[in-house]
Amino acid sequence: MTINDFALACAIDQSSAYFTYHDHTMLMIQSEKEAKAGISSFALIEPFMEALISHESIHVTIKSITDTEVSDSLDDLEVIVEQGGKKFQVTLNNILFATDNSGLVLP
Repeated sequence: MTINDFALACAIDQSSAYFTYHDHTMLMIQSEKEAKAGISSFALIEPFMEALISHESIHVTIKSITDTEVSDSLDDLEVIVEQGGKKFQVTLNNILFATDNSGLVLP
């Protein structure tokens, strides 16, 4: 079982907007600063929603097979990708460099 629910929340610290999961729920966390200013940064990521859901689902699946530490380490892996003739070293979860809706950057 992967992501099957969504929840919106607001950060209570200075972190920027981000996505994570808890059990099988995808959490969309808005930054405190943007919430107080009445700004929603989530509209900017709408084109990436399918990839984000897939990415968090991969975390949930890995966690169900192994543990949280192994699942979370997925975001720490780095790859070198070429885009527009330039090489970039990015983490596997950099959605801007993903080429499909898996939510993973593959070299």
